[in-house]
Amino acid sequence: MSRAISLGCAEFAVPGRTLEEKLGVLESRGMWLELANEGDRSLESTQAAVSGFNVPIHSVQANRLHYLRLLSDDPGERRAARHHVEETMAWAAALGAENVVTTLAFGDPAAKKPYPLALETFRSFGLQAEELGITVSIEPLGRNRTSFLPSVSEVYRLVTKLEMEHVRLMADTMHIHDNGDDVFGVIAKYIDEISELQLRDTESRPPGLGTIDFSALMKVIVEKFNGLLCLEYRPGNNPRADFDHACNFVFGFISVAR
Repeated sequence: MSRAISLGCAEFAVPGRTLEEKLGVLESRGMWLELANEGDRSLESTQAAVSGFNVPIHSVQANRLHYLRLLSDDPGERRAARHHVEETMAWAAALGAENVVTTLAFGDPAAKKPYPLALETFRSFGLQAEELGITVSIEPLGRNRTSFLPSVSEVYRLVTKLEMEHVRLMADTMHIHDNGDDVFGVIAKYIDEISELQLRDTESRPPGLGTIDFSALMKVIVEKFNGLLCLEYRPGNNPRADFDHACNFVFGFISVAR
């Protein structure tokens, strides 16, 4: 039986020059925001902006992990990366969000023993997440972006090994495709384990503008998925047209599936 679906969008994909403009766009669509913590604004200013709109924030991205490496061989960089995730968790709790988006490693992990370090790091995050009442989710990046646990199955095994309720698996349709895996097959297999699913097409295009087949995928999402569903793609020259296409495309499938 189909269920109600709430669709969100990553901050950078929402058209608008300011956070307030982006919130207005999402409010007009009845959508939620996946906020990006880039380290360029305060929690207080973010709370002030959000307070003027009826737009929930369900997820916050720890975006500085694009260049701060949790699995670095430099202890100072590891501390900075961990501090960023811990700050993002505090933001999520303060903003009423339920999820924090993290990654294990962009590129190659420089630490000599990355797997034990990953377990230790996320065990610490899991304990803090439990105290805050949120979830820390790990996004598999695919082999084009990392050499360390690139697939959904590998990250799921790490999450399972941790045995922590507040550390979970998330997934991104483009990363699954780029890893050479079947997008529908992977999502269908792990659908009960995925905390958040990010929708985007090949080459980080809006859903429906690449080569991924979303028809069967959206049907199983509507029928079985209980996690967060979020648009995340790279806007082109006309961000508003990309956003409208992505929303209409996904909401169209949702309507048909119902």
